[in-house]
Amino acid sequence: MSSSKQLLAACLGAALIAGAVAQEKSQEKKIYRWVDKSGKVHISDQLPPEAVDQARKEYSASSGTLKKEVRSQLTPAEQALAQQQAKLEAEALEQAEKAKRIEQGMMINFETEQELQRSFDERTDLLQQTIASLKASIQSRRAAVISTLNELSDLELEGKPLPEAKIKQIRSNHALILKQTEQMARLTASFEALKGEFSATLERYRQLKSGQATLALPEAPTSAAAAPDQPPRQ
Repeated sequence: MSSSKQLLAACLGAALIAGAVAQEKSQEKKIYRWVDKSGKVHISDQLPPEAVDQARKEYSASSGTLKKEVRSQLTPAEQALAQQQAKLEAEALEQAEKAKRIEQGMMINFETEQELQRSFDERTDLLQQTIASLKASIQSRRAAVISTLNELSDLELEGKPLPEAKIKQIRSNHALILKQTEQMARLTASFEALKGEFSATLERYRQLKSGQATLALPEAPTSAAAAPDQPPRQ
């Protein structure tokens, strides 16, 4: 037999052996383990139709080793929950990235605490000025209301008619006082929130400067570690 024919025979033989091994593997007997909807554990070499969509583990019947793990099909509600969870995780990662960028900018732009304090003061100066202006306006309008009330009281004691314009003036000033008081309360709350934010920022700045902390880094969502797979016992 020529060398070319020997080589061809060898190739054909190898192909036949490989095909036989692949067929044997595809026909390897399996043991299935799944949990039904009532929580009962099933172990069988046959997978019933109602268990096709159930989460299950497939083991080799000969060696007992885990060959495949199949996840259950998600219901529409479970899919919606999974999508919501993924969205929350993405938002958490985005917030962590944002915090990292802010801290990096803070370390680059402010070499000292005094520079950081000056930046905060610039942010809050206009707010404080607005609060002070509102406070002065409220006090002025209160004084105007008191003065007008005194005038009306004197007229009433004298038995004279009360001017409608004066009454309207009191009502107008009173409404403005209420509106400005509410506005001042909101701005004061915003200022206090900024002060709290700055205190936390300053503390973080000191930690980063002293090397006691590192820049914020986003953490990938983690899942609970699965227990080692054990072959089922029949």
